[in-house]
Order: sequence, then C-alpha cells, then structure tokens
Amino acid sequence: MHVSPDPITTPEQAARERGTLLDFIARGLVCTMASAWGDGHGEPSEEALTKARPVADDYLAAYEEWLVQRAATNAAAGPHEGSA
Repeated sequence: MHVSPDPITTPEQAARERGTLLDFIARGLVCTMASAWGDGHGEPSEEALTKARPVADDYLAAYEEWLVQRAATNAAAGPHEGSA
C-alpha cells in the first residue's frame, strides 16, 4: 500500500511534522532498548523520552541530509525515459 501525505507547504507544518517524527523515533528507541533489557513494553517515561530525543534528532538529521542529496542527484540526472 502506498500512502501519499498532503504536501508540507509552510515552515510551521514542517516543524510540527519533524517534532512528530522525533517523538516516534525516540519512543521506538526507548521501547527497543527496554525490550532488549527485559524491562517489558510499558509506556516510556518522560525522562527516557527526553534522553532518546537527541539520538532521534541525529537519525532524522542524517535522513534529511540523505534526502536532500538524493533529490539533487535525481535532479542532476534529468528526466528518465518512460516517466510522465
């Protein structure tokens, strides 16, 4: 299944989306570590999420950088045969 989100058109929307992604990534990191340590799958504490957020930010920044580089590479390559 392919989902196409509504385009982000303002800096405020981009900031909200980035914050949401950071929260999801941080929550996933905390839950993964808790599972690995055998702490169960309870709701992560605010302290754990606060500590995980900088790591999540690093992952998201690297992903954003990759996306920008990929877009530049695709733009430099020009249109592909068969694309409409």
